[in-house]
Amino acid sequence: MDRRLAPRFKVHLPISFSGDSLTGEGIVVNLSLGGCAVESERKVQRWKYLTLRIFLPNQDAPLVVDRAQVRSSHRRQLLPLEFLDMQPEEQARLHRFVSALDAGPSR
Repeated sequence: MDRRLAPRFKVHLPISFSGDSLTGEGIVVNLSLGGCAVESERKVQRWKYLTLRIFLPNQDAPLVVDRAQVRSSHRRQLLPLEFLDMQPEEQARLHRFVSALDAGPSR
């Protein structure tokens, strides 16, 4: 059963992450208001806390998630992350971006 509260959208966005003396990079493959999934060569343990920098298209500064948590490690090289703490401005940026994805391509 899928217990997600927010719809996820397929994306292909570069990301960098860091936490407790580890750093890594990857690609966000799906995104929602509450989290994302990242493909990465970097192995990260379940329940670890990370700071994320997601590079959105056509934006100068990355979207910063102050604290995200690795929810499981069920698939090799896929990090399911839950967003826990974000600044209000970053939350608004995420909401605008996801809303645009939900609206579909411009006509």
